[in-house]
Amino acid sequence: MTTKEKNKLIYEVACEYLLSIVPESIEDIEKYLQNNNELVSLNQVYEILIQSAQEYQSLPNVIKFIERKEQIKEILYGYDIQKISELDFEALYYQFRETFDVKSKDSNMNLWYKWSRAVVDSASYLSQFKDIDDFKEYVNMFDNNTKTRIALPLVISTKIRGVGFALACNFLKELGYINYPKPDVHLKDICFGLNLCDKNQYEVFDTIIQIADDNSVSPYRVDKIFWLIGSGFFYDDNIRIGSHKVDFIEKVNEELNG
Repeated sequence: MTTKEKNKLIYEVACEYLLSIVPESIEDIEKYLQNNNELVSLNQVYEILIQSAQEYQSLPNVIKFIERKEQIKEILYGYDIQKISELDFEALYYQFRETFDVKSKDSNMNLWYKWSRAVVDSASYLSQFKDIDDFKEYVNMFDNNTKTRIALPLVISTKIRGVGFALACNFLKELGYINYPKPDVHLKDICFGLNLCDKNQYEVFDTIIQIADDNSVSPYRVDKIFWLIGSGFFYDDNIRIGSHKVDFIEKVNEELNG
């Protein structure tokens, strides 16, 4: 079996498996597998970036960005990127502590401290662009060439403290750039379990793109299918069914070895 044949079989089984576990109350699974996000302003980009910066381990349950979005936006001058870029992130951290009555230990290891730093760094990074078209042109310079595509999340990860390669990929993916899969724990486990690559985020990134190319679909689509199987979390419907990745890996390996 060639690599392409293996990738086509994996994707076929993944699609069938996902459909078999989708809760009956979810009528349209396609809403999870497509991203038609239309970028209209740098403020919109900034909001997605700082939300992506909290999509790590327990941070979403601490920051609660969705729940507190309007309050956070007010603190951040309505997402005035230039003003935010000039802030002292430690002062911002203490403002967040006071506003949201943060009781956890005050230290530079505090999750609010780390996120506050990323919030200011994100504004500093985006302040280099004069408008949304300038930003799009910059991203497309990387995205339009498969050999340079991986460089963009690497650059972002060096500019924004607390946003590593995987979170930078998530940021780009959620903006609507469908060629940037996020090599998180679920994708790493599935790729490793199917003997596609090691649990190396760069190898997983390339592997998801190759599976997508071999099946003439977007890396975003492959990412979401694997992630929904791995996490069991249908977030748009707030339904959790638990991880199915171990069972999925077993089923695929049976097909591959059968």
